[in-house]
Amino acid sequence: MIRALRKTCDRTGRFFGDTLAWQPSGRQYVVVAWGLIAGAIWLAISLAGDPGWTLPAFAGCYLVVLLASVCAIDGRYGIIPDSMVLALAAGGALQAYLWGPADFWWRGVEAALVFAAAALFRACYRWLRGHDGLGFGDVKFVAAGTLWIGAEGIPGLLLIAVVSALASLLILRSEGHELDRKQAISFGPHLAIGLWWIWVLGQQAV
Repeated sequence: MIRALRKTCDRTGRFFGDTLAWQPSGRQYVVVAWGLIAGAIWLAISLAGDPGWTLPAFAGCYLVVLLASVCAIDGRYGIIPDSMVLALAAGGALQAYLWGPADFWWRGVEAALVFAAAALFRACYRWLRGHDGLGFGDVKFVAAGTLWIGAEGIPGLLLIAVVSALASLLILRSEGHELDRKQAISFGPHLAIGLWWIWVLGQQAV
């Protein structure tokens, strides 16, 4: 387990180092990398002077580190490991439980409904277009993320994710890459930045 954590940390460090340094292997995710950093700064500023800063600060550190790892793995290998999805779900469930039993159970129901809706969308897209438009790992990620932000945060998450993905596509096009409708891109990093910012803004509202 220690070895796996060390390997994940190394991969995450290399991924963000290459991205922030505008290296070819990671420059398409520059919006994601700076988005995570900007969200962390925003959260720190919003919690300054707040007597109840402890729980959101610890939750934010846990979430941003986990999302950074998701970005690194999915950005490089095109997969979101189930272990990371489980860690995301566990953290979200714990946060909901600490907020109150009613929130805990309702968030669980919302996560199940979001999972069903996303899985149905994925199946319908494949049936209509003949290829996947959304990875199953992305479906599980969004469902786990619902435990953090609730179903009401999903539209905002998706909006930010789509804008971030479009920015990545523009960077790829500017680099001379030929893109077509069937070319797969890793959507996990963009879902991660969407989840992060919706959660951060939700903490500010609270």
